[in-house]
Amino acid sequence: MEVKVATDVGRVRENNEDAFWVGQSCLVVCDGMGGHLAGEVASNLAIQTVKDYPFQGMDPKLEVQQAIERAQEHILEAASMEPTYTGMGTTITLAWITPCEDGGAELTIGHVGDSRGYVLVNGVLTQLTTDHSVVGELVRSGTITFQEAQEHAKRHVLTQALGSQEIQVEIIQAHLPSDSLVLLCTDGLTDVVDDAQIMTLLNRASQAENVAQDLVNFANELGGPDNITVIVAQVP
Repeated sequence: MEVKVATDVGRVRENNEDAFWVGQSCLVVCDGMGGHLAGEVASNLAIQTVKDYPFQGMDPKLEVQQAIERAQEHILEAASMEPTYTGMGTTITLAWITPCEDGGAELTIGHVGDSRGYVLVNGVLTQLTTDHSVVGELVRSGTITFQEAQEHAKRHVLTQALGSQEIQVEIIQAHLPSDSLVLLCTDGLTDVVDDAQIMTLLNRASQAENVAQDLVNFANELGGPDNITVIVAQVP
């Protein structure tokens, strides 16, 4: 499985509170939040928990959910022991990709927050995750448009994240044909780059040295108001 990764602090923030990891079958991105660098602590703690989880690949849906729930436990525990970590949290989007013997792959995504998971299949981009945010719910209900969401005052208010007292892990499963792309990204990309623009760049991936870096660069060209992390994996 060919994987391209890029991360950048952006053009406004001083610290990069995003974190990511790429394993043999696992991809994960996190976007931390909280004062006194606690966002970095939360996102890196979540990543470390996923790295330490004993994945077997026998039941990806269960294992992905358990890994995320374990990260939630570790973040709550750390926050309870250190006053400066109170209220810290992070998004998490974790993808487990199981190649099929006859080509293609089975994809399992576990998700909490508003870092997104997409697939590009036969040149068409589809967002698989839903944004666990106030604005995400308004868009889904038809109350506001995507364009209105870009400028909404509550566009960064999450309805759940790791570190919340209660979470409900969203699990998505899909079969992907060979040469499909899986994209995981933090909202530093999707706040400024719309799906049509993302799809255009992903469709040029075969000509790009690193399409993940191209997406990060484009977000920075549009102002880079937040940290940006992008993982793009090609299904064998």
